[in-house]
Amino acid sequence: MKFVFLILHYKNDDVTKQCIESLIQCFGTLQMEIIVVDNASDNGSYEKLLQCYGNASYIHFLHNRKNLGYAAGNNVGFQYAKKVLKADWICLANNDVIFQDKKWIDKVRGLYQNTPYYVLGPDIVTPQGQHQNPFREHVASNASVLKNWLHDIVVYLALKLKLQQKINQDVKPQKELQKETWKQADLDFHGVLHGSCLLFSPDYVKSFDGLYGGTFLYCEEEILCYILEKVGYRYVYCSDVQVLHNHSTSFKRSVQNEIERKKIIVKNRIQSYYKFLKITRYQGDIREFLKERGE
Repeated sequence: MKFVFLILHYKNDDVTKQCIESLIQCFGTLQMEIIVVDNASDNGSYEKLLQCYGNASYIHFLHNRKNLGYAAGNNVGFQYAKKVLKADWICLANNDVIFQDKKWIDKVRGLYQNTPYYVLGPDIVTPQGQHQNPFREHVASNASVLKNWLHDIVVYLALKLKLQQKINQDVKPQKELQKETWKQADLDFHGVLHGSCLLFSPDYVKSFDGLYGGTFLYCEEEILCYILEKVGYRYVYCSDVQVLHNHSTSFKRSVQNEIERKKIIVKNRIQSYYKFLKITRYQGDIREFLKERGE
């Protein structure tokens, strides 16, 4: 069964190279293929990647003429993997993710054979030793999405008005879960998986065309897990498979001014929460949202 790793590239070719090289070192060139989707980089980094890997038959390069954001950008690669490469397994990985376990593919396949799942989230560890998965203990509710949306509107106004104290208080990462409470392979997981590395099994690939493509940045994994939870499709967290995540490397490099970076984060979260709010209120078959690929 064909295994494809999908990397969304934006401007930082050295970071993307590290991800590609980690895949090659772990799995060789016979076990898997790689898709690199360039999200309209305008700094020559895409051309550098082509120069370095353009002749590699197991690496496929796709170029978006405009920046489609995280979900829709990845969906371009997901469709190529599914329709052109006929992939059975598709792993979406941030370009700042590093693979180190040579048995990674064997482990996720073995778990699937024993207990089929639609999506798997691995243990995601930062260089500082922080474990980012699971991302949330529970999927969101309509009330919690509304609360977060209103909260971010207030934060954005504070940013615009340059209320520095308010900015420092309210633009913070979510509090980490106590990871010791999670089993090695939590097959009864009902929370939210971290979006920096998501593995889609043959069940998911056959059923859907990627992520919900209506957001530009943020909430992708929350919307994904919300829909899977509501329709009863199993998704799992498994700490037996691990990746290293150099968190926010690409974004911090592309937007170096801290205040401007915070504005972009909050503005996009507001837009994403608004879309998410509509999904939580939808009365029809919410699986249809996973067939909305975006632009």
